[in-house]
Amino acid sequence: MKVSQNWLKSLVEINTTADDLSEKLSIGGFEVESLVDCSENVKGIVLGKVLSVVKHENSDKLSICIVDIGRSNPLQIVCGAKNVKQNIYVYVATIGTHLSAINLIIKKSEIRGVSSEGMICSLEELGIEDTSEGIAIIDDDIALNHKLGTSGAEILNLNDYIYDLAITANRPDGMSVVGIAREISALLETKLNFPDLKTKYKTNVYKKFNLCPEAITKNCLYSISNIESVNGKQLSPGWLKDRLDKSGIKSINLLVDITNYILLEQGQPLHAFDKDKLSNLIGRQVTYKDFSIRKANNNENLLCLNGENYKLNENITIIACDDKPVAIAGVIGGLETAVNEDTSSIYLEGAVFNPVTIRKSSKEIGIRTESSSRYEKGISHKNTLDSVTRAINILEEYFNVLNPIINTSKELDSAKVLIPLRRERVNKILGPIVIRNENYDTNSKLEKRYLSDNEISEKLKLIGCTLKIKEYGWDVEIVPNRSQDLLREIDLIEEIARLIGYDMFDLNLPNPIKPGKLSSSQIALRKLKTGLIANGFNEVLSYSLVPESKNNLIKISNPLLLETSCLRDNIWQEHIKICNQNIKSGHDYCWIFEVGNIFNKKPDFSQEEILNGAIYGNNKFEQWLGSNKDNNLTYYEARGKLKEALSILNLKIEDRSTDSIDFLHPGRSTRLFTEGNEVGYFGEIHPNLISNKIALKKMYLFSLKINTILKACTRKNKWITVYKQFPTVPKMERDINFIFNKKYLVSEIISQIKKSGKKLLEDCNLIDVYDDEDSFGKELISYTFRLSYRDSEKTLLDSDIAFLHDSIVENIEKKFSTKLRD
Repeated sequence: MKVSQNWLKSLVEINTTADDLSEKLSIGGFEVESLVDCSENVKGIVLGKVLSVVKHENSDKLSICIVDIGRSNPLQIVCGAKNVKQNIYVYVATIGTHLSAINLIIKKSEIRGVSSEGMICSLEELGIEDTSEGIAIIDDDIALNHKLGTSGAEILNLNDYIYDLAITANRPDGMSVVGIAREISALLETKLNFPDLKTKYKTNVYKKFNLCPEAITKNCLYSISNIESVNGKQLSPGWLKDRLDKSGIKSINLLVDITNYILLEQGQPLHAFDKDKLSNLIGRQVTYKDFSIRKANNNENLLCLNGENYKLNENITIIACDDKPVAIAGVIGGLETAVNEDTSSIYLEGAVFNPVTIRKSSKEIGIRTESSSRYEKGISHKNTLDSVTRAINILEEYFNVLNPIINTSKELDSAKVLIPLRRERVNKILGPIVIRNENYDTNSKLEKRYLSDNEISEKLKLIGCTLKIKEYGWDVEIVPNRSQDLLREIDLIEEIARLIGYDMFDLNLPNPIKPGKLSSSQIALRKLKTGLIANGFNEVLSYSLVPESKNNLIKISNPLLLETSCLRDNIWQEHIKICNQNIKSGHDYCWIFEVGNIFNKKPDFSQEEILNGAIYGNNKFEQWLGSNKDNNLTYYEARGKLKEALSILNLKIEDRSTDSIDFLHPGRSTRLFTEGNEVGYFGEIHPNLISNKIALKKMYLFSLKINTILKACTRKNKWITVYKQFPTVPKMERDINFIFNKKYLVSEIISQIKKSGKKLLEDCNLIDVYDDEDSFGKELISYTFRLSYRDSEKTLLDSDIAFLHDSIVENIEKKFSTKLRD
């Protein structure tokens, strides 16, 4: 938002420098991105009068001019302009002036033997116009009002500053000059001088407008006013052009410029339709009853003011006249009904639309205008009719406007919305302010006190609030242009603190300050990440917002882009994309993991934190040793890498094969369990993903439920290290070999062995797998287990474990219908 300081001065008293005001605005919440001194390019330029012009003896194109700039002696200037002549007023660049537009420093010089003490300038050389033919000649009426030698900045109305403000979404009042002036008044504690409405016009409440309920909601309004006896050829006066130009808007004609002026001044977009063009469009005399708001049809087109012919669809809201599209509501008008030089009567539209519909329309056609940006942030419908009235007031100054009627969709509600503000609550939230004396030093005792009632009320009155005193404090009525962000008591308290100054309040730190520390779950999560990184994984971060692809995604109510319109329900798809990108870049491997949230729509909206990862290729430093070998990891190698990373948590994780995960290989995927609870999955991607070009090469995916994993590993018996004496007696080992049906999991067999082993069985490990279809068939496999026995008090003999060992073998044979292998 660009705004001129001279324009602001007409609305509010400014008693400080531009730099100081810029700093105050930035601290107050309106960041000044840049501050432009308009006079910078014309410093050293003064008003001069050409007293005489003589042709240069040594040149046909040069003239020797004597120019009076108000000094005791006139200047001699050599000039090459064709239009230079005696007794004209001109802009003179004195010696030492830097003309930045042409990057020239004016020096006393000699041109073909004649001394030249300055330069007579064109508007192009001053950087005011893009092109100029000859020097700039100042009108006598303007020049005679100034003394010779007056600075060019004063004559050109360039003694001004332009503030370029970054307006945040929570402060839509900053999108108007009136809103910025009110903010300056509050910061500087100076008086406001807002323009009064000279004439108020009759309003007609017409409730039969056909209005789209999605676009015109409870706090919205639509108005249309017929204004006769105007002239499209009328150009804007200098003051209006100047204010628009410094705000970055090009002047077109008075009718269009007034709508743009109200947009800037009041923050209320207006649009003018040519009445005769509307009548030609619908084939009869147009009336206010012909206007409507609806969703566009998929087969409609609209040629707009920017020359683009947009294909409309049902996501775009339009203004229609007799059901024919004439504008995209709140975004841009149609060219076919636009005001031009032949316009003699107009329909002036003023409305407030639902911000959601405006944003959708703007995104669909791919443009963002001054109007749409204001509607998207939100404006108050209570200002709309006054803004229309203000526009007609200005039109009346230049045209013979006869008693216009403002037709509106509803009557404004006169009921006041009051926010209770409790004195006790203000003091509790903000605390006392600190009073520092002029002779304050570090040994002085600081005076502290709570804000007085007068201080609180005065600050709120500065931002336009009206207060009614109550026993508990005040009932506060908010000015309309702040009604979008001042909604609750805490919002008012924040405004009080902002205007008083946050640095004025006492610090309220805990005494003594207790150092923070990580919880067991936070430490465990850091360990888990460290374990993955130590084993060669890289942590990544992907967006939680994804495009709409299926109905089970949670949709964002007001998305910025279609590509970010839904919340993700998985992370693995993004990880496949990351691996694909690395493959395309020529990388031999990609091991990644991410801790993030997924969002589930069914059965109820829920959010779950998970750790997801992907493994592609072989992460080896010794690549040159096996450069001709397959770079892919086997299933067991990939699973082993994850096991190594998870070993830091001291958790035993059990794999159970599954074929129910549709994006994983049905024969090479498992669900992961710990303490009987499912904690995630691991597996190779489904071959269909490769054949459908979703994944470029074979890779492995894994997922862990963070809360379940952390809860299991931080249990007291696992998290707190307990000292255990190192055994002083040897263990005894026995190997057993069985032929099992492949349907049985190794984890089930080991679990059964441990249950049968009682206290003497210390450990059981799988040490050999033998799979031979010729010997056993397709359904059988041989497993060899090593059983370790130990008694903490004595050295075991064969006789001590014989019965127990035989019992274990017997239990395994019964449970799994197997026998010891010969």
